[in-house]
Amino acid sequence: MAVFLTGDTHGEIDIAKVDDFAHMAKGLSRDDYLIILGDFGFVWADPPSPKETRRLDWFETQPWTTLFVDGNHENFDMLDAMEVHEWHGGHVHAVRPHVLHLMRGETFQIGGHSFFVVGGAHSIDAQWRTPHVSWWEQEVPSEEERTRIADAAARVGQVDYVLTHCPPTGCYERYRKRFKGFWGPDDEYTAWLEEHVEGVVSYKRWFYGHLHFDLPYDEPHTLLFNEIFDLDETGITSYAE
Repeated sequence: MAVFLTGDTHGEIDIAKVDDFAHMAKGLSRDDYLIILGDFGFVWADPPSPKETRRLDWFETQPWTTLFVDGNHENFDMLDAMEVHEWHGGHVHAVRPHVLHLMRGETFQIGGHSFFVVGGAHSIDAQWRTPHVSWWEQEVPSEEERTRIADAAARVGQVDYVLTHCPPTGCYERYRKRFKGFWGPDDEYTAWLEEHVEGVVSYKRWFYGHLHFDLPYDEPHTLLFNEIFDLDETGITSYAE
């Protein structure tokens, strides 16, 4: 069992890395996993566009199982309307039988590892989007949902990995010191993650996307966008320019 992680796909906009991965990932099975760290973007139009339907069907035909964390660019009305299933210790929405949305505040046992998942992020372009057409207030957890997630984080205590879409505030602070001119959209939600997940859950490594570049070796936090990160170093890796 192998686990691979990558950053945002935004529907077809940034899908090239996954197409590249598909050409290289021969010999994988349904017990191997590709995890997309938010802004999957193929649950978007209602009803789904022909292009989205074709791509979701394409994912279903691949030999691996595709998992995704929700980001800020998903159709949450559609996700919330899906039936909830139990899967590998947590709860998911099945977009296709082997294309699964990992729900917030859930802990999963995947490929011999434990993962605590918290999706969501604020959209910095929300003012230019249309509510319930191209923007959804559910992009960040409600107060009720945050209470549930915080309780789940306190209960889980320790996992192998944390998966989110946006990082906790501390990452932005480090990046500003490290990269001249870096501007990070940290906000009340990233501060909440800092307090209620970073400050509560013990983990080996935290993976996230959202910022559209790669810092794969900035442990214990790993930012992914184009890189396909091989969690177990099986040798099936790719990097899409």
